[in-house]
Amino acid sequence: MEPNLKIIDNAESFDVFRNLLRSSSLPADDLDFKRDMLVGYMEDDSMVGTGGLEVYGDYALLRSLSVKLGIRGKALGTTITEHLIEQARKRKLKGIFLLTENAHGFFQRKGFNVIPREEVPKELNASSEFSHVCPTSAVVMHLAL
Repeated sequence: MEPNLKIIDNAESFDVFRNLLRSSSLPADDLDFKRDMLVGYMEDDSMVGTGGLEVYGDYALLRSLSVKLGIRGKALGTTITEHLIEQARKRKLKGIFLLTENAHGFFQRKGFNVIPREEVPKELNASSEFSHVCPTSAVVMHLAL
């Protein structure tokens, strides 16, 4: 693991993680640090970035990628995304999916492709992100591993 990335594995760091997501207007109430692989990017003992993977069979749903306002543009989102992709590869997953309303350009630069919702594996359709958290207008993206 990279030195500034911290696995979210306790209630205290999970609260900080969720508060950072909320400050970025991202959904946080359906996350579970005991089920999901969540990481926080730390600077000077403060969490300034977040990201996570929800694993469903052979696939993962990438979500909760955020960087604190005021420090965006320093490649923290890239660092977190690359770490999560590497974790998915280590787990030998077949692919990563995500939903986004405003970051599809960022994820295209990371190798993700826009796909129709109908191509999403049924395991992921049962996730809260696909079933009720994200609007149907959100762009669906996929990275084959």
